[in-house]
Amino acid sequence: MTLKKEADSKLVLNYLFKNTDLQVNYNFNMVAIDNMTPRQVGVLPILTAYVRHREEVIVKRSKFDLTKAEKRLHIVLGLIRMVSLLDDVVATIRASENKSDAKENIKVSFDFTEEQAEAIVTLQLYRLTNTDIVTLENERDTLNEQILELNAVINDEKTLYNLMKRELREVKKKFGKPRKTELQAEVETIEIEAHELILEEDTVVSVTKAGYIKRTSPRSFASSQVDEIGKRDDDALLFYGSAKTTAHLLIFTNLGNVIYRPIHELTDTRWKDLGEHLSQSLNNFKADEEIIDVEVIEEFKDQNFLVVTKRGQIKQIELTSFSPWRTYRTKSMPYVKLKMDDDEVIFIKPVSFNEVMLISENGYALRLNLDEIALASPKSAGFKAMTLKEGDKLKSAFFTNSNSWYLLTQRGFIKRVKTEAVPLADRASRGTLVLRPLKNNNHTVFAAGRVYQTRTDLSAASEEVNLLSDILNIDQEKITQIYQSLVIKTKRLNWT
Repeated sequence: MTLKKEADSKLVLNYLFKNTDLQVNYNFNMVAIDNMTPRQVGVLPILTAYVRHREEVIVKRSKFDLTKAEKRLHIVLGLIRMVSLLDDVVATIRASENKSDAKENIKVSFDFTEEQAEAIVTLQLYRLTNTDIVTLENERDTLNEQILELNAVINDEKTLYNLMKRELREVKKKFGKPRKTELQAEVETIEIEAHELILEEDTVVSVTKAGYIKRTSPRSFASSQVDEIGKRDDDALLFYGSAKTTAHLLIFTNLGNVIYRPIHELTDTRWKDLGEHLSQSLNNFKADEEIIDVEVIEEFKDQNFLVVTKRGQIKQIELTSFSPWRTYRTKSMPYVKLKMDDDEVIFIKPVSFNEVMLISENGYALRLNLDEIALASPKSAGFKAMTLKEGDKLKSAFFTNSNSWYLLTQRGFIKRVKTEAVPLADRASRGTLVLRPLKNNNHTVFAAGRVYQTRTDLSAASEEVNLLSDILNIDQEKITQIYQSLVIKTKRLNWT
């Protein structure tokens, strides 16, 4: 393997150590059957048991070989003795009626044993040459020597251990190979930061309302118009922005779940391609679940998010709570507990200002200081933000980093309100009525948000115009007119 000049060779080596068999840590429970009993043993008892086992094997083998050698020696001695009586033995055999009679006559006449007599009557005549007689005598001497050695192994412990060592050396000589690895009592723990292995590149990330996500090269993005993004006809672009492949993507849903994706793991495709749907990898993404916010995070540092639900719950949560979890590829993680079945999150954003405005559907506005909103865990429901009348619900929430804000009704009427017109109040208050009820054809709040302060802000809000048009299903030209009418210098709007 050849590395590039700018590659970190130590990092690559550590990666190979950690993710391949180049370095292996063996952990095992040393339980063995010792003396017919299972027990946990160490290295020394294991070696002792192995030596004892080898001793038992060698002794049993030697006893078997000794019995076999003694039987063969008994027959060889009989054959050698038979040669000296050859003429008489042959005459006895010729005078016998059959093989059994011959064996019995030889046993009686010459005092041979059953085994020796059997060997004599089955002996072929050509074996009685001088050469074979010498062979029998040599075999006798060899057997005597073998018997002596086997008796020594069985009866003398020193001889037994010498034989054991000699056999182990033969095994080592035949099968042994020089060790190519190194045994260490302690191995340094290798920690590899994931971001160190990621090639940092510029990319464009996009998320649609229906849940399609992807990343696109800046070249592919620059060669297309924003509205040429690959999507279904009934889908809308919810978020797009530039990011590094080393950054992180947090996707928040209305049902209180957060989806984490490292940007380098997103499907890399053209801007005009559809991308990957979240349901392809998530097994808990519900059919009625909608994405309400998308954030690109460079790192999980000190940062708080504000969460507001439709039923008036509020809380702050730390960004570190969204750090990658073990099953992030297949499961989203809850960031708020919804107490009611019909409750949902209407606002989650990084805290960018110390005050938040809450607007209810019936026209109540409540301005809170975030110092009153404590930090809470992802599994908690948070705190009561606003006391709602029966049938009322929170419709909008936004940070009040502007001296005025707009209110849009379901009948298409718009109103601009000074931020100071809504005094700071305590948490769980009802708030200030900013939309007076009518006897007939009453107005209710459809949307609300801060007024952009300058023409620069208005230009920066052009993307929000497009998104709001798709999300609210309102003609884009009408939405643009609404935004333009919300600049401070506009005289067409009345102050409350």
